[in-house]
Amino acid sequence: TSCSSTITFIDGDKGVLKYRGHSIADLAENNNFTAIIYLLLYGELPNLEQHKKFLLKIGELSELPEQVINVVKAFPKTAHPMSILIACFAGLSALYHERHGNNVNSEDLDFGISAIAQVPAIIAMIYRYINNQEFINANNELSYSENFLRMMFGDTFDNDKSALFAKALDKIFTLHADHEQNASTAAVRLVGSAGSSLFASLSAGVATLWGP
Repeated sequence: TSCSSTITFIDGDKGVLKYRGHSIADLAENNNFTAIIYLLLYGELPNLEQHKKFLLKIGELSELPEQVINVVKAFPKTAHPMSILIACFAGLSALYHERHGNNVNSEDLDFGISAIAQVPAIIAMIYRYINNQEFINANNELSYSENFLRMMFGDTFDNDKSALFAKALDKIFTLHADHEQNASTAAVRLVGSAGSSLFASLSAGVATLWGP
C-alpha cells in the first residue's frame, strides 16, 4: 500500500502542497471544492459543462438510504460521532454488497462519488441527532459547502455571513481533499488492497481518524 502518489505532492518543510501538479494556492483561489474533487478523480480540472454534469451526478447520488438513517437512530445520543460514522459506512458497504456482490472493481467511479455525495448528509445527521435536533434534507440547489452548512445548522446558517462561512469551508475542504500517505489514507489503502469494498475501507479510515 506504500507508494509514490501521482495525485498529491507534499513538502511540509517548504510549505508546498500540490494536487495533480497544481499549486494548492492557485486551486483554492480559483476553484470550488467540487472542481477539486473532479481534478483528484479524473486528473484534470473540469470545464463548465463537465463541472455541471459532475454536480448533477453528486446530486443524484446524495440521497441517503433509509437503512443508514436507521443506523444513526439506533445509537444512544451519548455515542461518539466517529462510532456512528463507522456504522453508517458499514451499512453502506452492506447495501453495496447486496447490489454488486464481491465485485469491488468499477471503472465509472460512481460508488466513490456516492460516498463523497453522502458524507455531508451523514455527518450533519449525526451532529443533529446527538444534539436532539430534527434532520434537515439536502438542497442540491446549493453548493457542496453551502448544503453541508445548511444541513448542519439549519436556519442559523441563513444569515448575512453564510456566504463567507461557505467560502471558508470550501477552502478548508480543498486543503484536506487528499493526504498522500497520512494515517487514515494508509488505512483505507491497506484495507482496499485486500479487495474489500470502498465503504469497508472508508470505515477503517474513520477508525484511524478517531484516534488522537
